[in-house]
Amino acid sequence: MNYAFTLRISDRGLRLQLNSLLMATDAGLVRTDEDIISMGGTAEGVDAALVLRSANSSNFFDLKVKEIICKPAMF
Repeated sequence: MNYAFTLRISDRGLRLQLNSLLMATDAGLVRTDEDIISMGGTAEGVDAALVLRSANSSNFFDLKVKEIICKPAMF
């Protein structure tokens, strides 16, 4: 994973959310030509929600976060 170090600058929930989204996109379950809402978190529950345009993991830097709906105050 070339993008793994980039994801380490965020909190765990957001990191897992983006990683899961990239895997779903690579598997063909998420399209790259439309905006989606993605939610993620940890064992305590969902703590982040984003509006974004996904990308395949090989094109990680094409992933566009369009809006942060909510995120943890502290991470």
